[in-house]
Amino acid sequence: MPPAPKSGVALARRAIGGLLPPALVFAAARLLLAEAGRAVGVDPWRALSWERFDSVHYLAIATTGYEYFSCERLGGRPWEACGNAAWFPFYPWLLRPLIALGIAPETAGVWLAGLAALGMLVVLWNSFVRSRGLRGWLVLTMAAVFPGAVYQHAIFPTSLALLGLVLAAVGVARGRWALAGIAGAGVALSYVTGVLVALPSSVAALLRTRALRPALLAGGIAASGFLAVLALHQLVLGHWDAFYWVHRKGFPAMARPLDSFLAVIDPAFHAVNHRHRMIAAQAITVAALVGLGLGMAWARRRRPEVTRAWAVMAALTFWLFPLLVGRGVSLYRSDALVLPVVLLLIELPWPLLAALVIWLVILAEQMARLFFLGHLL
Repeated sequence: MPPAPKSGVALARRAIGGLLPPALVFAAARLLLAEAGRAVGVDPWRALSWERFDSVHYLAIATTGYEYFSCERLGGRPWEACGNAAWFPFYPWLLRPLIALGIAPETAGVWLAGLAALGMLVVLWNSFVRSRGLRGWLVLTMAAVFPGAVYQHAIFPTSLALLGLVLAAVGVARGRWALAGIAGAGVALSYVTGVLVALPSSVAALLRTRALRPALLAGGIAASGFLAVLALHQLVLGHWDAFYWVHRKGFPAMARPLDSFLAVIDPAFHAVNHRHRMIAAQAITVAALVGLGLGMAWARRRRPEVTRAWAVMAALTFWLFPLLVGRGVSLYRSDALVLPVVLLLIELPWPLLAALVIWLVILAEQMARLFFLGHLL
């Protein structure tokens, strides 16, 4: 006989169990950030409070589209390129339906960022940590207050990119290579470094299947998101490399990662202002989390697992690449994409996880204060 269908009560309990913990953690993180805003005299319930320099570009793409022109128009060097081509389109595309309904662009931006942040926590909870008891709750909270947390809620594509990263991890964990690729394409369409997810996804697929087709699905579809941006810029701006030329002013050359890292953390050891100390503290924190994650992966190396391998490669790639680019990168924003490292930390002793969460809460609150004061871009 076929199994009896689950009762409505059982389904409701399962749904509540899948949604309530992420919703509670999301609400707590949002209230933490809101309290940071109030502490510095900013109204956190006003959408414009969550807008910073790059937010203007994303909103402009959503409302008026892309533009690309000589910086001479703005009084700059005529051979340099200006405009908003350095900012990727997925987040603005998703804003357009909300704006068309009459929602103010800034309000739409905050709503979309918040929904994506909540969605990331829902996927993380139900796919990776729901069955892990106290450790699962701690890792879920860690993801909500991970370095760069304020940008998960601000008018930025950060939370959208993180949702794509966690969905890519789900695809890898389940052997759903097309899902991993599509999610990766979403990351690549959202964030200028998002295409980097193609590397861990393709290598993880190759490690698990020893076949080329899954690797091409997971990595190739992800890379196609970046190629779509180039095609879009060629179509609407006449320059497939417009994003590079606009970015080039801020990223003049490759750098030595260690030198870049030391330049960021140096203020932590000198009597400088609070902003630089906190930025240094966040950089040191992210490096420590990556180190802990690699240590846990090494300790469990005798039990190979493709999701762990993916998380190692993703965390390292998104941590090292901004350091390789050198000056011009705001690490306090790009650090947010190192979030896959939390998948490596779930086996830590719970007291250590709890201590890390407490520190991340303090760090998120302090960085949020700097954000609301306008000290972070």
